[in-house]
Amino acid sequence: MNLRKQLSGVTGAVAVAAGLLAGTVAAAPAAHAAPTCTTAVLKNMGQSYYANQPSTSNWSTSCILSQGSRGYAVEALQRSLRMCVNSWTRNNVVVDGIYGPKTAQAVRYAQAMYGSAVDGVYGPNTRDAMRWWSENYGGGADACRG
Repeated sequence: MNLRKQLSGVTGAVAVAAGLLAGTVAAAPAAHAAPTCTTAVLKNMGQSYYANQPSTSNWSTSCILSQGSRGYAVEALQRSLRMCVNSWTRNNVVVDGIYGPKTAQAVRYAQAMYGSAVDGVYGPNTRDAMRWWSENYGGGADACRG
């Protein structure tokens, strides 16, 4: 009888520990599970407007960029940050393909302006919230489109 109580207690403790561990794993931020953006894809923004958006090599735009990222995906992001956020970003973001402190600050401005969580990391939520510098292939003026 005493052995049965001890086994029951051990089983309960293992179940609680497993539940806590599962909760810890499930609480990992989803943004960090996304792959890194490595290139850009031309996305139809409606009518004759098209914007370059950061993407993975297999054209998924569900990817992330953060300080230290480099390449064409960063250039695509910087172009829209420069043209579509505010006068600070227009004057301070250089389209150079390097996600440095000024690009991170511009992402924070965009996140605050467009109602996304403000963390300075570009990901799917920021992509969906922000406006993109879009070229008009129908002969009209280029513009920021969301």
